[in-house]
Amino acid sequence: MKIFGEFKNNELPCVETDRLLLRQRTLEDAADMYKYACLEEVCYPAGFPPVQSVDEEIHYLNGVYKERLIEQNLPSGYGITLKGKNKVIGSVDFNKRHADDILEMGYVLHPKYWGKGIVPEAGRALIEIAFTQLNLCKIVISCYDYNLQSQAVAQKLGFIKEDERRGIKDIMGKPCSDLKYGLLKAEWEAAKSAINRD
Repeated sequence: MKIFGEFKNNELPCVETDRLLLRQRTLEDAADMYKYACLEEVCYPAGFPPVQSVDEEIHYLNGVYKERLIEQNLPSGYGITLKGKNKVIGSVDFNKRHADDILEMGYVLHPKYWGKGIVPEAGRALIEIAFTQLNLCKIVISCYDYNLQSQAVAQKLGFIKEDERRGIKDIMGKPCSDLKYGLLKAEWEAAKSAINRD
């Protein structure tokens, strides 16, 4: 993993992994982002309604997203691109602040790339930045109980299930449970040390 620079001005540095380049998203990425953000199978499990147009995606990037970053003092997240292809196929972000040193991570990916380990690869990079440059003590993942893919990602990244809020409804009004996973910096450091020893 290569990290290009440091966290400053609320922007995360670009990161290169084995297969990916994680970078800031721009308005020029709106059309590529719309290709997955308009799909029900992507949006509803992630907790937001499908985007209706490229213009709506531009409005999100230029308005809603920036306002949320400022309002919650969140670091800007990443567009996920494959190395050598400047096309955003998904994102990995911090989408909620629980405390000064606790952030919630979220991720989405175009279905064409599901099942290839891309989100765990991107997630590992974001976690590295979070614990080394943002000085977080904990990262949280929240997902619906029927979102088995998101649960699998959380487990692959070493998160531990901490809570289940039952009897809620998702954005479509479908009854479900809300699951909470957590990863402590100390747990992440211990796992890294174990890998380095092997």
